[in-house]
Amino acid sequence: MWIIILVVLIVALVLILSKPGSIHPPRINRQGRIEFYSKGMDAGFSLSEINLLWTAAKRADLSHPPSIYGSVEELDKAINQIAGSKKFSDRKGVEPETLILKKLFEYRKKVEMSRPKYRSGLKSTRNIAIGQKLTIRADGAGLYTSKVVEVEQGYLTITIPIGDPLPGGFSWRQVKINVYFWRKEDAGYFFQTRVVDRFYDRRNLNFRIYHSDNILRSQKRRSVRATARISARMYPLKGLEEANEWMESSPGLSCLIVDLSEDGAALKIGGRGKKNQPFKLQFKIRDEIVVVSGVVKRVQYKTKEDVSTLHVEFLPPPEVTRMILLAYVFDIDRTRANGNNEAQDTLNVISGISAEEPEEVLPLEEEIPEDNAETEDGVEELESVPDD
Repeated sequence: MWIIILVVLIVALVLILSKPGSIHPPRINRQGRIEFYSKGMDAGFSLSEINLLWTAAKRADLSHPPSIYGSVEELDKAINQIAGSKKFSDRKGVEPETLILKKLFEYRKKVEMSRPKYRSGLKSTRNIAIGQKLTIRADGAGLYTSKVVEVEQGYLTITIPIGDPLPGGFSWRQVKINVYFWRKEDAGYFFQTRVVDRFYDRRNLNFRIYHSDNILRSQKRRSVRATARISARMYPLKGLEEANEWMESSPGLSCLIVDLSEDGAALKIGGRGKKNQPFKLQFKIRDEIVVVSGVVKRVQYKTKEDVSTLHVEFLPPPEVTRMILLAYVFDIDRTRANGNNEAQDTLNVISGISAEEPEEVLPLEEEIPEDNAETEDGVEELESVPDD
């Protein structure tokens, strides 16, 4: 008789420990669930958080639930399950699901930024991509722009540097040149070299420059960016002390967000933009209103179209706003992956601005020399390059 009672007690104990809200992880023989809890604790989640993650993983019908701790695709499915249809702006900071969502977004960013494309960098100029934009500076001259057109074993071929007229007696072949560039989704780079020779390729004058294996990598990207097509309203501020999170009812300036991250964006706007201009930005992402403030860090102006691309940096947004932005950037519900990159809503985009591919985005945190304006193909821009 006592044996039957003991068996019943053991079964009851297993059922209690198997519940999502149990204090201890379930002690069962299914290797997948044991691995799930083990990896969850290694990732820094509490037992109650792992229980919620396990439930989300099962609802998302993941074939191998432990994979959410390394696969961004599987992790996004779990985040999407926990987020559900409830708006982030309707969530309270003390709710268990809200707290774990905050932690999951941090973990999601950590997993994303650990990908090889963010960690590994160029070791030599022999691996520079054709078409890479360059910013060149030499003693006795100003800042000039160029582009890689050919990569050979012994040299790089670049377009002739374009910028202000060269000073009298200046020769590119007699000076050491400093070359800066930003590699997309990677980091900023710097190297020094000299010009081998110059030659005409059909009608174009090009330079050949020596390769360098002493290439410095700096200003690694701090956040993940996503291409966008979101209409917005911009409100210039007199100073950042005017920044707030209140919704505006006045029209403001119409603009188009073409690149978005949790800490900044690239905006297209009619007319000539102003560097260092404080602003407030209001837009809509999937039925949620976002209000952020920040500063214009860099301006690219196209004279022919009379359109500027503003590269802006946000002030640290509230946690709810940050989750809205990250949900879009990571595309956790795969809306953008399915071809819906934010349809235009009631905020009409100004005439002449299209949702074309954004220009190359240089890091917002780079040091910017004052008033270094250059023109190439009708594009006047303030380049962001580090000092020597």
